[in-house]
Amino acid sequence: MSIRFWIWSHLSFVLLITGVFCPLFRGRCSVVTQTVGGFAIVGLSVFPLQHVDLSGLVLGHVGVLSASTIILLMQYLSCQSGLTNRRSEAENLILNVVWLLVGGVMYASTFGFFEVDIYALGYQPRMPWVVLAASGLAALARHWLLAVCLATAVLAHQSRLCESPNLWDCIIDPWLFFAAIFQLLWSAIHRKQSGKTPVSVGR
Repeated sequence: MSIRFWIWSHLSFVLLITGVFCPLFRGRCSVVTQTVGGFAIVGLSVFPLQHVDLSGLVLGHVGVLSASTIILLMQYLSCQSGLTNRRSEAENLILNVVWLLVGGVMYASTFGFFEVDIYALGYQPRMPWVVLAASGLAALARHWLLAVCLATAVLAHQSRLCESPNLWDCIIDPWLFFAAIFQLLWSAIHRKQSGKTPVSVGR
């Protein structure tokens, strides 16, 4: 395992575990306790277990996170800590629709629903430029988080930080795809129960 992928896998583990437990202790622990807890999670990530460390064992079952998921987890944790504002409903809707469309097309192609192998495009040298162009368009439309996710995915791919050499695996992973589906369904049910009109995504 290269040092770059080692760092990426441990970062994935720390952010994932912190993201799971952060809501449980928000407002119940002091800053010192939260800091100690953060260092404890970092220590657990390198704890040796079954010839690998704990992070490798966990991520061997759940998979390494994509760059987009890592960015979104960082943004989520910064919101939980009060460092940044929460995303608006419109921004959440746009992000989830993008991940749903990207994941739906890519995974459907992987399982042979399309004649064109969309996943194979992730190996093409021109693909990073296409994604960077999409990132630029997102930035022009002021969808900053989406723009950062796409640009970071290209940077991680070009720097060989991800284990997979395919750009798609840096852009999206199954957990992000299923999370987008869940959030879209949950939002639709909530709006239906509360009688709200659909959120406008126009700028």
